[in-house]
Amino acid sequence: MEFQYEYAGKSYPVKMKRDGDHFTATIGDKEYEVSSKEIKPGFFIINIDGKPVKVSIASEGSQRHIFHAGAVYRFTKLEGRKRGGDQDGEISPEITSPISGKLVKVDSTDGEEVEAGQSLMTIEAMKMEYQIKAPYGGKVEKVNFKEGDQVDIGVVLIIMEKKEEEEVKEE
Repeated sequence: MEFQYEYAGKSYPVKMKRDGDHFTATIGDKEYEVSSKEIKPGFFIINIDGKPVKVSIASEGSQRHIFHAGAVYRFTKLEGRKRGGDQDGEISPEITSPISGKLVKVDSTDGEEVEAGQSLMTIEAMKMEYQIKAPYGGKVEKVNFKEGDQVDIGVVLIIMEKKEEEEVKEE
């Protein structure tokens, strides 16, 4: 099986080869031995090269939200285009909620310049906190919710404009 996933604005080819309950996953030029066991709905123990990792996975259309060690990683399965709905290869400006829960902290404001990986807000669900981080550097155009609001999976939390990369000028 071959897939193309996007994470933090970059596209990664993923090849999966199944051998019984185990898989060989090739991401780019790196190969991993992988197996997984669902311990309860949405919660998994994934063994990557013999190292167990506990994760929670939520799916929303072509997006996969993976929760690990208090962080949320959002992957988008690409299907013959650069980004869901974007035919010209642009990064989506919408940062959606990977989980339903209560917004307990908002770390960003409309018009604020942020760096990739900077915390934008924190959602609490099932007594755990999940930080929503900027997938790229840029400007927060609009924060759609305030502290204390309940949010559902898939709602647009923030609209963000990606910072244009500066071109190197030759003299």
